[in-house]
Amino acid sequence: MNRREWLKCFSALAMGAVAAPSLLATFDAHAAAQLPGYAPKFFSTPQNQLVSSVVDIIIPRSDTPGAVDAGVPAFIDQMFTSVYTHEEQQRYLASLAAFDRAGGKPYLQLDEKQRKALVSKLHEQALSEPADNAKASAANFVLMTKKLAMLGFFMSEPGCTQVLQYSAVPGAFHADVPLAQAGNGRAWAVETVLTL
Repeated sequence: MNRREWLKCFSALAMGAVAAPSLLATFDAHAAAQLPGYAPKFFSTPQNQLVSSVVDIIIPRSDTPGAVDAGVPAFIDQMFTSVYTHEEQQRYLASLAAFDRAGGKPYLQLDEKQRKALVSKLHEQALSEPADNAKASAANFVLMTKKLAMLGFFMSEPGCTQVLQYSAVPGAFHADVPLAQAGNGRAWAVETVLTL
């Protein structure tokens, strides 16, 4: 083994040691969120209702279950309870409060059309501005909630089995098949990678 290979192996080991606890905590958060009768631990009831409404706009129910059906609000609550630091928790709550005021009146008092318009506007604003994750803002709340909603949804059973392609025992080789038999362009559940 030469020096370069040794450094690659050592770097991979070091990164694994740093990332493993966070990854395990994420899996634990997902498992806890799937329990029946989950009650929020981090969010208050109004905050949980607000987050639930936003994730329902981000991944609504269609011919497949939506984010709320998949338990994403409970997943987000559990992530903030178990994974995020105190500073990250406080920044998210400050961003949530800024978002709640962004529509001129409390978010839950807006009608459905106004809620969707506000989320869309702030999402576009977050994408057009340079990323500043250290700042508490309504736009950062929407972007962070979207990332967590996608992570929670695509880790859930409906997200993996009904939206992504899913094969319980992959590995069979089928040469030269029509696109309709190859998933119609949908991504594979095992290849989902999201960064926060």
